[in-house]
Amino acid sequence: MDEVNLAPDLIDRTAAAFTRFAGIFGAEHLLFVFLAAIPAAIWLYIFFRHQKENKLLTLATFIAGMLGVVPIFILQHEIIRIEGWIEAIGLSVILVILLKGLWVGVYEETVKNWVVRCTGRHFFRNIDDAIQISIIVGLGFAFTENALYFYSIWDNPAISNFWFYFVFRSIGSMFLHILGSGIFGYFYGVAHFAKPVLQEELRKGNHFNITKKIHQILHLKSETVFYQEKITEGLLIAAGLHGIFDFLMGMSQHYSDAGSALGTKLWLVSAVPFLVGGYFWLTYLLDRKENHKLYAKLSEKEEADILEAERIDIEKTIGSLN
Repeated sequence: MDEVNLAPDLIDRTAAAFTRFAGIFGAEHLLFVFLAAIPAAIWLYIFFRHQKENKLLTLATFIAGMLGVVPIFILQHEIIRIEGWIEAIGLSVILVILLKGLWVGVYEETVKNWVVRCTGRHFFRNIDDAIQISIIVGLGFAFTENALYFYSIWDNPAISNFWFYFVFRSIGSMFLHILGSGIFGYFYGVAHFAKPVLQEELRKGNHFNITKKIHQILHLKSETVFYQEKITEGLLIAAGLHGIFDFLMGMSQHYSDAGSALGTKLWLVSAVPFLVGGYFWLTYLLDRKENHKLYAKLSEKEEADILEAERIDIEKTIGSLN
């Protein structure tokens, strides 16, 4: 009987989610939409001031990122329920904060990555395109999230310094979404061009032992295994980075609630090297020459070459076992 009611319930949730999303741009929210747009525009300028991006594509991708909050609205009850399970396990405060941070990282990065995979892959010419489109999706998601957050704390009597939180969200939280999305974009770009990338790596003499083992056991194409490996790797790293940042912020809030000003500041400041390191990592990936290389569809000869290289590697592996 529950299955019979699932579809109508899902339709109602989806309709309510889109209504809630549209409500973000109502008259009472316009100030907060404007405030959220300021850091989004600044970050777009920082990362793309030297790029000649298609303005229409950038706008469409940004809007797609904004809509990324809709699946979270739809599944909000389940998300809250899992958070309740984490709190009910009876672990220490530190472990609860860590697990909740990782959980937030998993579902938010999964949603953003899903948006990229649904909307952006048709426009990839190289790995750099995947990074850039992922960053724009992350900015769109963060823009919507900030508009909601600014509205929620504007008249909150427990929040004494709105502008501190505005600056913090504009720099820290928004860049976190840029970092997570950009890192995933790199790995997704590698996965998207799995055939030529794998071919290049094999030519360089690099060996992918895990890929080979899965290829031998499941009899899947090596590029298919490589694709899934990179997608999984990118998602785990993005969710992990997101979880670490949320853990640092959660610990800072914990000490704030406990009345410890020193503990609050120490955990808050600890996020600075994390974000600075992430910024340099991301700019390195954007500037890396290999990521700007255009990838065309492989010719039959190139496909034959990569298959031959795989065959030789497999024979060597079997020979070493004998």
